[in-house]
Amino acid sequence: MRYRHFFWDFDGTLYDTYDRITRAFLKGLRDLGVQASYREVYALNKRSNQECARVFAARMNLPPEALIAAYRAHSEEEGIDSVSLYPGVREALERIVARGGENYLFTHRGESLFKFLDRDGIRRLFSDLITSLDGFPRKPAPDALNHLIQKHGLEKAQCVMVGDRDIDLDAGKNAGISCALFDPEGFYPDYDTPWRFKTMAELQSALCDP
Repeated sequence: MRYRHFFWDFDGTLYDTYDRITRAFLKGLRDLGVQASYREVYALNKRSNQECARVFAARMNLPPEALIAAYRAHSEEEGIDSVSLYPGVREALERIVARGGENYLFTHRGESLFKFLDRDGIRRLFSDLITSLDGFPRKPAPDALNHLIQKHGLEKAQCVMVGDRDIDLDAGKNAGISCALFDPEGFYPDYDTPWRFKTMAELQSALCDP
């Protein structure tokens, strides 16, 4: 196995959540009297919720916090059935553990993630995790990654951060570990990274199986 310690993002990496996030954001915008295109909101949320809020807040002359609050009012309306694991995620996580590796999770999501992990029976595959409830600075700050690395006595040369956005990988770079981009829709064609994958099968073959 090329790496021993895998740090995973949640939204857009383990779980296909962006359609649900986009629908909730559009509902929040409508609550504020704004109509927006699905494509634009989707693309902005692929950068981050904060970026999407900033863009529309500037147009509407509102504080970004108002946009985030409007989004959060709808973010959990659809229930867990509207979100699923990306194909191959479970197999990759299990492969890492079976070969003596460890999975860690670093996400900006709060306690809502546990209902997804428990539904799919994969919480057991993570040695530790950091959520928004832990109070660490948001990505690309490396604080949460450094905490996990120090807490578990990990060698940085054996660590890799897997994410779908630039801020995920920037957090990994800032922590001094390797990075792998999961980009099935090609949102980051020019991002500088040694590892780039469109499917979890490709990622598993390159990083988990050798």
